[in-house]
Amino acid sequence: MNKYSIFNTVAESVFAELEQCLSADTRSYKKNDIIIRHTDQAENAGIVRKGLVCLISISEDGETSIIDYYEEGTIFGKGFSPDSSVNLYYVTAREDCEVTFFSYDSLMNCCCKNCEKHRIIINSIVLNSFRRCQMHIDILSGRSIRRKLITYFKYMKEQSPSSEINLPVSLSDLADYLSVDRSAMMREMKKMKQEEMISAKGSKITLLNI
Repeated sequence: MNKYSIFNTVAESVFAELEQCLSADTRSYKKNDIIIRHTDQAENAGIVRKGLVCLISISEDGETSIIDYYEEGTIFGKGFSPDSSVNLYYVTAREDCEVTFFSYDSLMNCCCKNCEKHRIIINSIVLNSFRRCQMHIDILSGRSIRRKLITYFKYMKEQSPSSEINLPVSLSDLADYLSVDRSAMMREMKKMKQEEMISAKGSKITLLNI
C-alpha cells in the first residue's frame, strides 16, 4: 500500500462508519474513463479504494500533462486539485478502479455526531495530501532529469522493503509526472544503468548505487 494512503493510519472498519454517516457513494470505473471534470467537481471529493487514477491538465493549445496520480487511499477533487481557469483539469482512470465520493463540505466539517474517530480521518486525509504535494514539489525542483529521477526513486524506495521498486505508472506517465521529455528520460535512465546506479526491467527498478 502506498505511503500516503489514509488506510495506513485509519482502519477500513472506521472508514466504513464515516461512509455511512456522510452517505458516501462508491462507483466503479473502467480504464480510461473520465471520473471528474474540473467543471463538475465543485462539491465532491473522491478517495481511491482500488486501482490508479491520474489528474490530467489540458492547456489552451491542447497539450496534456499529468499533474498527479492517486493510488489506493488517496483523495482528489475539490480542495485537492488546482482551482484555476488557466487549463482544463480532469481525473481519469488509468486502470479499472473504484472511488468513494463524499460531499467535500460534509467531509471537512465532519459528520453530525462530530466524533473523535472522524476528526482523526480528516486529519489523516489533510496531512497525507499535503505531504504528497510537498513530495511532488521536491521532485520537480530537481534541476536535471537525473536529479528528478533520483529524488522520485528515493521517495518510492521509502514504500518498498527492498531495493527493488515497482513503478505505479507507465514510463510515459512517469515522464509526464516529472515534466520531462520521455525520450530524454529514457536516455538518462540508460546512462544510469550503464553507470550501475540502477537496473531496470519494465516497471521494476532496482536501486544499486543511489
